[in-house]
Amino acid sequence: MEAPQAAGQDRDYKFIAKAVDEAYRAVECGVGRRSGLSSSAVTKRLSAANLVLKNTDPSAHAEVTAIREACKKLGKINLSDCEIYASCEPCPMCFGLIRLSKIKKVVYGAKAEIASAAGFNDTIPDAFMEIRQAEGEAARIAEEVFEKSKDKFQME
Repeated sequence: MEAPQAAGQDRDYKFIAKAVDEAYRAVECGVGRRSGLSSSAVTKRLSAANLVLKNTDPSAHAEVTAIREACKKLGKINLSDCEIYASCEPCPMCFGLIRLSKIKKVVYGAKAEIASAAGFNDTIPDAFMEIRQAEGEAARIAEEVFEKSKDKFQME
């Protein structure tokens, strides 16, 4: 009988290899850059590449694209029965989306620093912008919308 750890490593290898193949394919087709991604959505296999350049969309990272496709295919936004396998460590935006979609497991191949060293500067924030909460009436009306609508919307 195979040891559980070895079985897990075999599974990781299988899906990371698929993600790497997707990344190479995207680069060869001129649609992607660093990260291909393979997402296992229940037993339905989905693959997505980084489409930032093709779609002229800075949010079209492979993880985002795969999550969007999984939500459409499964007809839900709660992906707690799904896993993501990515060729590269997800950026903060992607980790945020992974958390919002409640994905249960993330496995990635390369560390973000490796991608950054190769010239892909979208993996690690290198500059900070001003982020602050509005004050006074602007804050009050923005907060009010949540209070007034909390009974009208339910998230999964």
